[in-house]
Amino acid sequence: MRRRLLTAAMVLTLGSTPSWAAPATPPCEAALGTWDYVAPSKPGRAVVTKLADGRHHLVWILSEAGATAAGAWEGTCEGSRRTWRILFPSDPATLGRKILEEFEVSGDAIRFWLLGPDGKRGPMGGARRLP
Repeated sequence: MRRRLLTAAMVLTLGSTPSWAAPATPPCEAALGTWDYVAPSKPGRAVVTKLADGRHHLVWILSEAGATAAGAWEGTCEGSRRTWRILFPSDPATLGRKILEEFEVSGDAIRFWLLGPDGKRGPMGGARRLP
């Protein structure tokens, strides 16, 4: 009888023990920050912020072999996808264009793909979060 009571008490105690693991950060929040591009991306940096109204803003710069490109985008984020609208383009012909991005964040690393009109992923890019 004592053994049954002890077993039942252990089950109840273990079943009610809170998890000490930190809750997972939603992908949209995990993708915010300052990032240094890493291979296979071209060298550069990006800063992703979130405004009070929920819009995400991205300012980026790429620099390779004497050529520099920069841009600013704003968009919405849902799950692991962001829909961007180009505000300041490196190519004036792309002003206002919408771009769909899919991303995966793992700790201080992010992988991302721009999606084509058919929904297929383009080449992968990567970045590491700066402290």
